Amino acid sequence: MNFRVSVLVLSILLFPTTGYSDQNKIVVSGIAGAVNSDISLQVLKEAYKEIGYQIEYQPLPGARALHTSNSGQVDGELFRIANVEKKYKNLIPVPTPINVLQAIVFSKNKNVDVNGWKSLKPYKIGVQIGIKFVERGTRGFNVSAVETNEQVFKMLNSGRVNIAVVAYTNGVKTINKLKLTDVKTLKPPVQEYLLYHYLHKRHKNLIPSLDSVLQNMKKSGRIEQIRREIINKL
Repeated sequence: MNFRVSVLVLSILLFPTTGYSDQNKIVVSGIAGAVNSDISLQVLKEAYKEIGYQIEYQPLPGARALHTSNSGQVDGELFRIANVEKKYKNLIPVPTPINVLQAIVFSKNKNVDVNGWKSLKPYKIGVQIGIKFVERGTRGFNVSAVETNEQVFKMLNSGRVNIAVVAYTNGVKTINKLKLTDVKTLKPPVQEYLLYHYLHKRHKNLIPSLDSVLQNMKKSGRIEQIRREIINKL
């Protein structure tokens, strides 16, 4: 065996191929600990595979995730609500929604009357920093903002805030984890939002092919199936 062949064999043994090159890997940031991240990631894993790409997820606190994706340190943002690109101008939304978010009020007081964002103004509200739908909906309200959903619910349970506004899936996950038997889910949702995948503008050429796959997944019911399967595990 000559020297060149020996080096090639050794390289294959030490660095086995995964089927994807660095050029075919998309790294995205997103909100750490969110069930909607689990749902969105599974949808996108299947979609990117169809166009020959692998997706890698870096969970971060909400505000830092957006800064990281917009600055180009990663290739995009796992999911966000619509119109994020108006502030974060380097991010481009893929047109087909990949998930849906229900903004839900949680409280120990089941008599709180939920009727849109304005109905929450009389209360002291616990929220997570960097969650854009909550920041927009509670702007000008009496808000206590902390880094994680666990901190939000601990404030609620201790009486430091009257209500918490959280994505439904994240709220249920956190209540189960902290075993909070006195905290109630109040309906109807304050609002529902479609969620979109965002790519940094340097990858805008991928959007047409990726969106075509997502349209097919939506029409076939696959996106909703993924969402139901993950929510049912809660």
